[in-house]
Amino acid sequence: MNLTHLSPEDLANLKAQLDTLTDVSGRSPVKPRQLHNLSLAPTARDPRPTFVWSAESPRDQDVTRTTEFPKLLFHQTTGEECCVRSKDEELAKLADPAWGKVAPVQAPVDPMEAVRSELASLSPEDRTLVIEMQRQERIQALKAKMAALPEVDLESLLSESATLARGKKKAG
Repeated sequence: MNLTHLSPEDLANLKAQLDTLTDVSGRSPVKPRQLHNLSLAPTARDPRPTFVWSAESPRDQDVTRTTEFPKLLFHQTTGEECCVRSKDEELAKLADPAWGKVAPVQAPVDPMEAVRSELASLSPEDRTLVIEMQRQERIQALKAKMAALPEVDLESLLSESATLARGKKKAG
Protein backbone atom coordinates (compact mmCIF):
# COMPACT_ATOMS: atom_id res chain seq x y z
CA MET A 1 0.00 0.00 0.00
CA ASN A 2 1.47 3.35 -1.01
CA LEU A 3 0.70 6.16 1.47
CA THR A 4 2.97 8.82 -0.06
CA HIS A 5 0.04 10.68 -1.66
CA LEU A 6 -1.61 11.29 1.78
CA SER A 7 -1.09 14.59 3.54
CA PRO A 8 0.46 14.72 7.06
CA GLU A 9 -3.00 15.47 8.54
CA ASP A 10 -4.47 12.40 6.78
CA LEU A 11 -1.60 10.24 8.06
CA ALA A 12 -2.13 11.51 11.61
CA ASN A 13 -5.89 10.77 11.39
CA LEU A 14 -5.20 7.29 10.03
CA LYS A 15 -2.69 6.59 12.79
CA ALA A 16 -5.17 7.76 15.45
CA GLN A 17 -7.87 5.47 14.06
CA LEU A 18 -5.51 2.49 13.91
CA ASP A 19 -4.34 3.12 17.49
CA THR A 20 -7.90 2.88 18.76
CA LEU A 21 -8.43 -0.44 16.96
CA THR A 22 -5.33 -2.25 18.22
CA ASP A 23 -3.81 -2.70 21.63
CA VAL A 24 -0.06 -2.34 21.22
CA SER A 25 0.76 -2.98 24.88
CA GLY A 26 0.72 -6.76 24.35
CA ARG A 27 -1.79 -7.42 27.14
CA SER A 28 -5.25 -8.87 26.90
CA PRO A 29 -7.92 -6.19 27.04
CA VAL A 30 -9.68 -5.88 30.39
CA LYS A 31 -13.38 -6.37 30.01
CA PRO A 32 -15.72 -4.57 32.43
CA ARG A 33 -17.32 -7.73 33.79
CA GLN A 34 -13.89 -8.97 34.90
CA LEU A 35 -13.89 -6.26 37.51
CA HIS A 36 -17.45 -6.85 38.71
CA ASN A 37 -17.98 -10.62 38.61
CA LEU A 38 -14.87 -12.24 40.02
CA SER A 39 -16.32 -15.75 40.04
CA LEU A 40 -16.23 -16.09 36.22
CA ALA A 41 -13.42 -18.41 35.15
CA PRO A 42 -11.26 -17.71 32.10
CA THR A 43 -12.01 -19.48 28.81
CA ALA A 44 -10.06 -19.90 25.56
CA ARG A 45 -11.88 -16.96 23.93
CA ASP A 46 -12.30 -14.81 27.05
CA PRO A 47 -9.10 -14.53 29.09
CA ARG A 48 -9.53 -13.02 32.53
CA PRO A 49 -7.63 -13.02 35.78
CA THR A 50 -8.62 -15.49 38.45
CA PHE A 51 -9.05 -14.17 41.97
CA VAL A 52 -8.28 -17.16 44.17
CA TRP A 53 -5.51 -17.28 46.76
CA SER A 54 -3.85 -20.41 45.43
CA ALA A 55 -3.35 -21.79 41.96
CA GLU A 56 -6.15 -24.32 42.46
CA SER A 57 -9.28 -23.56 44.43
CA PRO A 58 -10.49 -26.36 46.72
CA ARG A 59 -13.21 -28.52 45.19
CA ASP A 60 -14.90 -29.45 48.47
CA GLN A 61 -15.37 -25.88 49.71
CA ASP A 62 -17.22 -22.79 48.62
CA VAL A 63 -14.48 -20.15 48.57
CA THR A 64 -16.97 -17.30 48.16
CA ARG A 65 -18.29 -17.68 51.73
CA THR A 66 -16.20 -16.79 54.74
CA THR A 67 -16.67 -17.09 58.50
CA GLU A 68 -15.75 -14.76 61.32
CA PHE A 69 -14.22 -17.44 63.54
CA PRO A 70 -11.59 -18.61 64.44
CA LYS A 71 -10.12 -15.20 65.23
CA LEU A 72 -7.03 -13.91 67.05
CA LEU A 73 -7.14 -11.64 70.09
CA PHE A 74 -4.05 -10.00 71.56
CA HIS A 75 -2.96 -9.25 75.14
CA GLN A 76 -2.25 -5.53 75.11
CA THR A 77 0.76 -5.59 77.45
CA THR A 78 2.52 -8.89 76.71
CA GLY A 79 1.53 -9.25 73.04
CA GLU A 80 0.36 -12.86 73.63
CA GLU A 81 -2.02 -14.21 70.97
CA CYS A 82 -5.19 -16.10 71.79
CA CYS A 83 -7.41 -17.92 69.31
CA VAL A 84 -11.15 -17.71 69.98
CA ARG A 85 -13.52 -20.01 68.12
CA SER A 86 -16.94 -18.52 68.95
CA LYS A 87 -18.66 -15.25 69.75
CA ASP A 88 -19.12 -16.31 73.39
CA GLU A 89 -15.37 -16.99 73.76
CA GLU A 90 -14.60 -13.63 72.17
CA LEU A 91 -16.95 -11.71 74.47
CA ALA A 92 -15.52 -13.50 77.53
CA LYS A 93 -11.96 -12.56 76.55
CA LEU A 94 -12.85 -8.97 75.61
CA ALA A 95 -14.54 -8.51 79.01
CA ASP A 96 -10.99 -8.28 80.38
CA PRO A 97 -9.60 -4.88 79.23
CA ALA A 98 -6.12 -6.41 78.88
CA TRP A 99 -7.25 -8.21 75.69
CA GLY A 100 -8.01 -6.50 72.38
CA LYS A 101 -8.67 -7.16 68.71
CA VAL A 102 -5.61 -5.25 67.50
CA ALA A 103 -2.03 -6.32 68.18
CA PRO A 104 -0.20 -3.87 70.45
CA VAL A 105 2.40 -1.67 68.82
CA GLN A 106 5.70 -1.73 70.61
CA ALA A 107 7.97 1.24 70.06
CA PRO A 108 11.52 0.42 68.97
CA VAL A 109 14.10 0.74 71.72
CA ASP A 110 16.91 3.23 71.15
CA PRO A 111 20.15 1.40 72.10
CA MET A 112 21.84 4.60 73.30
CA GLU A 113 18.94 5.44 75.61
CA ALA A 114 18.91 1.90 76.98
CA VAL A 115 22.64 2.08 77.81
CA ARG A 116 22.25 5.57 79.30
CA SER A 117 19.43 4.46 81.58
CA GLU A 118 21.31 1.35 82.69
CA LEU A 119 24.46 3.39 83.42
CA ALA A 120 22.39 5.95 85.33
CA SER A 121 20.95 3.19 87.52
CA LEU A 122 24.47 2.18 88.69
CA SER A 123 26.35 3.70 91.59
CA PRO A 124 29.23 6.06 90.65
CA GLU A 125 31.84 3.42 91.63
CA ASP A 126 30.14 0.73 89.53
CA ARG A 127 29.75 3.13 86.61
CA THR A 128 33.50 3.92 86.73
CA LEU A 129 34.29 0.20 86.91
CA VAL A 130 32.07 -0.60 83.90
CA ILE A 131 33.64 2.20 81.84
CA GLU A 132 37.16 1.03 82.73
CA MET A 133 36.29 -2.59 81.85
CA GLN A 134 34.88 -1.43 78.51
CA ARG A 135 38.09 0.52 77.84
CA GLN A 136 40.19 -2.57 78.64
CA GLU A 137 38.04 -4.74 76.31
CA ARG A 138 38.55 -2.25 73.47
CA ILE A 139 42.31 -2.25 74.09
CA GLN A 140 42.35 -6.07 74.00
CA ALA A 141 40.34 -6.11 70.74
CA LEU A 142 42.76 -3.58 69.19
CA LYS A 143 45.75 -5.65 70.32
CA ALA A 144 44.24 -8.76 68.70
CA LYS A 145 43.66 -6.89 65.41
CA MET A 146 47.22 -5.53 65.46
CA ALA A 147 48.62 -9.03 66.17
CA ALA A 148 46.89 -10.30 63.03
CA LEU A 149 48.60 -7.70 60.80
CA PRO A 150 51.68 -8.59 58.74
CA GLU A 151 54.97 -7.19 60.07
CA VAL A 152 55.32 -4.56 57.31
CA ASP A 153 51.81 -3.19 57.87
CA LEU A 154 52.32 -3.16 61.64
CA GLU A 155 55.55 -1.12 61.36
CA SER A 156 53.83 1.34 59.01
CA LEU A 157 50.90 1.71 61.40
CA LEU A 158 53.13 2.24 64.42
CA SER A 159 55.20 4.89 62.62
CA GLU A 160 51.98 6.72 61.57
CA SER A 161 50.62 6.67 65.13
CA ALA A 162 53.96 7.94 66.49
CA THR A 163 53.86 10.82 63.98
CA LEU A 164 50.30 11.65 65.01
CA ALA A 165 51.21 11.56 68.71
CA ARG A 166 54.14 13.97 68.14
CA GLY A 167 51.91 16.31 66.12
CA LYS A 168 49.30 16.42 68.91
CA LYS A 169 51.93 17.25 71.54
CA LYS A 170 53.25 20.17 69.50
CA ALA A 171 49.77 21.60 68.90
CA GLY A 172 48.78 21.36 72.59
